[in-house]
Amino acid sequence: MNNIMMIGECMVELSPSTEAKMFSQGFAGDVFNSGIYLKRCLKIQANVSFLSVIGNDTLSEQLVELMQEEQLDTSYLFRSTSEKLGLYLINVDNEGERSFTYWRENSAAKQLMKHINSSSNTKTFDDIDIVFISGISLAVLPSHDLFEFWQFLEKLKQTNCKIVFDPNYRPALWSSPEYAKEAFDKAYSLSDIVLPGVDDHTELYDQKSAEEVASYLESLGVEEIIIKNGEHGVLSSVNGERRQIDITPVENVVDTTSAGDAFNGGYLSARYDGKSVTDSILFAAEVAACVIQYKGAIVAKENFLAATK
Repeated sequence: MNNIMMIGECMVELSPSTEAKMFSQGFAGDVFNSGIYLKRCLKIQANVSFLSVIGNDTLSEQLVELMQEEQLDTSYLFRSTSEKLGLYLINVDNEGERSFTYWRENSAAKQLMKHINSSSNTKTFDDIDIVFISGISLAVLPSHDLFEFWQFLEKLKQTNCKIVFDPNYRPALWSSPEYAKEAFDKAYSLSDIVLPGVDDHTELYDQKSAEEVASYLESLGVEEIIIKNGEHGVLSSVNGERRQIDITPVENVVDTTSAGDAFNGGYLSARYDGKSVTDSILFAAEVAACVIQYKGAIVAKENFLAATK
């Protein structure tokens, strides 16, 4: 059984409840969401773990319980004695578009490299086959820890581990666009599969089309490039060979919160399953289409499994 590791941050999610001025509490984070959808699609075919740092508080315990319910491997979770999970509040407008307010300055996930490098750390990573990271995985790390994170990824690659990267650019998390570009270019250079959106590159690189994004990433030597472009579908580039895949739009959009995360999980599950790049994109689009028809980042398992048989 292959071992797939998701590296990132999971936060406490507060979303509007059906009751006036009330909120429902859950958990979400881009890489975490992708990990749940990946595991649901793969079922028992692969072990999916989440590498992060959480607290020792009640909410952290609830997160562990959720991971166990979703059959995510919790053995790579570190515990912080000083910090807790970050928190965010979500608002969704009448068209399903979302906005967020964050409280993550003291998120335990920022301590990742401290725990990996700790002399008391007994975890080994030699049997990890695939690692998934995002721009948020990078952005939450203190700048002085990012160099050590690159070294960590390079050691994983020496064991034939494949790296998958979704830039998921969030300007507020970066000290400057230049610093973000430097980090993204390094991540791209280490990655075997990348899953950018045109919006990410328009905002950060001033690249306004999927073709421009593909040319840039091809120049960095990325072999498998999957470019998400909203209503314009998906452009793939595999070893320089490009293909445009049109996606049927969803009419009943309720909440787009986790659309890209669901797409990523669906795509990786299909590729793991041996499907072609094109078939994997089409399956990923089906997974994302299911998710955006329900409220919240994590769709109830029974609804998800019924829609993605």
